[in-house]
Amino acid sequence: MSEWEDWKLYERLVARLMADELSTDFCVTPNASIRGAITGIKRQIDVLIEIRHDTDNTRRLIVDAKRRSRKIDVKDVEAFRGMMEDVGATHGYLVCPRGHTSAAEKRAQTAVTIRLLPLDRLEGFDPRTWPRCSRNKCSKGRVFWDGHPEISLNLLDADGNAIRRAFIHDVGKCDRCGVFHVECGTCRELFCVLECNEVDVGHRCACQLPWFLLASIEMDEKGAQSAELHLVMGLGEVRTVNRRSLSAV
Repeated sequence: MSEWEDWKLYERLVARLMADELSTDFCVTPNASIRGAITGIKRQIDVLIEIRHDTDNTRRLIVDAKRRSRKIDVKDVEAFRGMMEDVGATHGYLVCPRGHTSAAEKRAQTAVTIRLLPLDRLEGFDPRTWPRCSRNKCSKGRVFWDGHPEISLNLLDADGNAIRRAFIHDVGKCDRCGVFHVECGTCRELFCVLECNEVDVGHRCACQLPWFLLASIEMDEKGAQSAELHLVMGLGEVRTVNRRSLSAV
């Protein structure tokens, strides 16, 4: 597992546990990067949690996965609260394997939740089983799946009888470069969707069914930017199926 340092494994484990526990209304981005509203610099966030289907940055939650040999103390909580303020997070999780001091818990108050995660949870956890990023410029990234949008169609069989068929896609992001990825549950084609391609006309899998996926940069009413992955189903119906924030305001 030379490709994965212990702290990277720990971050990915926390992201996986968060994604598995949350409802599908939220999307999870490991190793996210947001430009701070106060500092103006890019801040690395171990795990970013946001509303999936809307450009809504008012309920942003961040997670800091502390892989320390000591307890979390007051200074750790204060530094984390400063990060939250800079990136516009309303709530945060400060995850630690060794526990925390009583003073740290008092300082956390209501905005920060301190959570324990034993290091033995890393046993058997292997992100090398995740698909490799399909972006040409990213050689070491792995795809982190955090959503499974479904499309239902009413079709006709050979006898003209109506049948309802569901098509499921896995959607996620590269854990290094952040590029959106999609895998069709029917034909199993895996492809990436770049949000910065101005000539992009959308992506379809080998099934060639009447919908496509398209990524774009969106801005909320306060000027905060997000990269968003959209499922375009025709007749003006567009569904945001994944997103990740780029800046805070």
